[in-house]
Amino acid sequence: MMQLANPMWLWGLLGLAVPLAIHLLSRKEGKVIKVGSLRHLADSTTRQFQSVKLNELLLLALRSVLLLTVVALLAGLLLRSSASLPKWVVVDRGVEQHNEIGRIIDSLTNNDYELRYLEQGFPLPKDTMSEEQTPNHWFLAEQLGKAKISEAVVFIRAYMYGFKGKRPPKPDHIMWFDVPFKPVSLPVVSVVEGDSIWEVSEQPDEEFTEFTTRSADAKGSITVEMPIKKVVIVSDEEHSYDSKVLETALLVLNDLPGFRMDIQSESATFFSANEEAVVFWLASAAAPALENDFVFMEEATSDDLLVQLSPKQWQLTKRLNKRVVLEDRLIVELSKFFDTELPLMAESDRRTMPEAWRWSKVVPAEVDVDNKTTNYADINQWLVVLLVLTLVIERLVAWRRGQ
Repeated sequence: MMQLANPMWLWGLLGLAVPLAIHLLSRKEGKVIKVGSLRHLADSTTRQFQSVKLNELLLLALRSVLLLTVVALLAGLLLRSSASLPKWVVVDRGVEQHNEIGRIIDSLTNNDYELRYLEQGFPLPKDTMSEEQTPNHWFLAEQLGKAKISEAVVFIRAYMYGFKGKRPPKPDHIMWFDVPFKPVSLPVVSVVEGDSIWEVSEQPDEEFTEFTTRSADAKGSITVEMPIKKVVIVSDEEHSYDSKVLETALLVLNDLPGFRMDIQSESATFFSANEEAVVFWLASAAAPALENDFVFMEEATSDDLLVQLSPKQWQLTKRLNKRVVLEDRLIVELSKFFDTELPLMAESDRRTMPEAWRWSKVVPAEVDVDNKTTNYADINQWLVVLLVLTLVIERLVAWRRGQ
């Protein structure tokens, strides 16, 4: 079975009319030679006449093959291979230890499915040595859709923090299943604030992570003055919404035990530096040179929301909106920046990405899922060899025939 990657080039087959026209129009008239008598002239034989005609047909065939080969190269001719494409069962690391899912994986591997990890390169279990950090499920889903496989069954822990970047369309030949949520027992985090101890506990589930804070007297503990961090948000009119989102996120952090901020907002036009403050620069104008801890906004392609460029300078890689707050965990990233206790708590975040939010609704019209799941052999190299060989033979025959 043949397949064409660019069938529009089949219009090039109309070029076959060119060698045919040359063949029909290039019959040469014989030379007129005046002779005094026909007595010494002999008739040419039928065999000789047929030989001339056969050579012309050979040139026609060679030139036609040349055009057909060029059109096949341009159209991207593919031949279906007899070898079948592999089938994969792809899992987050450790999922295969789940009793119920482990039995399903065993059943699939017994039916010629290859077990792969949902990580960069989709390694086999025997090819991996160390545990990878949280995978980016959207990036890996896009890569899996491009892989040369007939089908795949995927088991994932669909935690919110595992989805970053561009939302891809869902490949039709890949089936996705969530690992059942497993309740966990989480430790209590104690934070000393003045003469009190705040005990912070959390109860995660698939939709929410609920924090409970309980205050108790710290008898015999050392009284520690709670530091107040000064923060200045500098913005212009274009970034006013970003400024409001950032301020709201900082106010959430301000409620954490043992951490307080003095948050101020200023216009980029009238900004005056305060050496003690952390500056967030959300403006189109170039930021001034500062010695402060400094965060500036400049959109960039990165999986990380906050990128550290130097000991005192960070880059905010995305405009701030509700989606960034949820999907890129703005509050958790800010808590890491300010070195609070929240990142430790966020490691046990069990919120999952709803199925309706996971995939793009836009499926490109040119994507043909059947082409991805069928094994086609690329024969371009053989077509090039045929093209060169035919061209050489055609030139030799044309030279011998004087065409």
